[in-house]
Amino acid sequence: MKKTAQCGIVKAMQDISKHNNNFDGCGGNNNASNSSENIIEINNLSLGFEIDETFYPAIKSVNFDIKKGKMHAIVGESGCGKTMTVMSILRLLPKNAKISNGEILFEGNDLLALKEKELRKIRGRKIALIPQDPMTSLNPLYTIENQMIETILLHNKVSKKEAYEIAIRALNDVEIQNPKERIKAYPHELSGGMKQRVIIAVALSSKADVIIADEPTTALDVTIQAQILKLLSDIKKSGKSIILITHDLGIVKQYADFVSIMYLGKIVEKAETKVLFNNPKHPYTKALLAALPTIKGKKLENIKGSPSPITKPILGCPYHPRCKNAKEVCSNKIFPLKPQPDSSSVACRLYE
Repeated sequence: MKKTAQCGIVKAMQDISKHNNNFDGCGGNNNASNSSENIIEINNLSLGFEIDETFYPAIKSVNFDIKKGKMHAIVGESGCGKTMTVMSILRLLPKNAKISNGEILFEGNDLLALKEKELRKIRGRKIALIPQDPMTSLNPLYTIENQMIETILLHNKVSKKEAYEIAIRALNDVEIQNPKERIKAYPHELSGGMKQRVIIAVALSSKADVIIADEPTTALDVTIQAQILKLLSDIKKSGKSIILITHDLGIVKQYADFVSIMYLGKIVEKAETKVLFNNPKHPYTKALLAALPTIKGKKLENIKGSPSPITKPILGCPYHPRCKNAKEVCSNKIFPLKPQPDSSSVACRLYE
């Protein structure tokens, strides 16, 4: 993405929507820019699922912040609660899911306390979502133009002609060639990488300050993955915050500013990316890094076992059944996140 194009969407929205006094270029919302450096704060979030009339906790007292203009990665194996945690921000949860505790602050408001009508003004408009599978995120019965314009009109007070201009700029900014031709296409006429670019363009076509990217490179080949991640990195440089859900620590090392490691619904370690890779602390973090391929060709280590299902809760530290450093105390005590001198936090008896 060219530097001159990084804020193309935002500038277009300024030109077209001058009547909106809250809009403030690449920095986002005036009110937000005058607050703290955190654009989202998740405090003591807990949720679970009703299964056969029994409530099973799945996310347990999760705490982390999303800073303005930064990329925060949520990392863990499948089933560790990454997606459920982040989808709680928009309250896009399964019907049998229930948030039992906590708050999610955005622009000074607790999103969990908002009525559905109020939350709709934030979804897509201020917090946008790039879903995991671009293949199923676009309606095969409608052209890209139909779908983009509908979304833009839903979230912005602009005419259909202005919406079209915004859509073209968005497609151009995500480096889709011949956007005026491609916008007439149906989803099945686009490659997987182009579909993902369209999804990102939809997210950019609003004034969203935060973009949630849920495994955005799933099912894409390595070359297209690199292009999509470079695109997200350029978007971040325009002042937007990105929450990246992934299991790939290689991606995290190259693109993220901050990282939270999740295991069975708990944050077990969080730190600046450089700090975490230079000095990982939690045994689970170390195990994930040991399983990461390197150019040195070292033997990869497996993490024995697999995460326990929520219907079979584990007492004490959730990782202790798979941990090489586990002691008896780990099976009966839950260790909270404890701040460390290098600004990281870790939940482990080794750092009590």
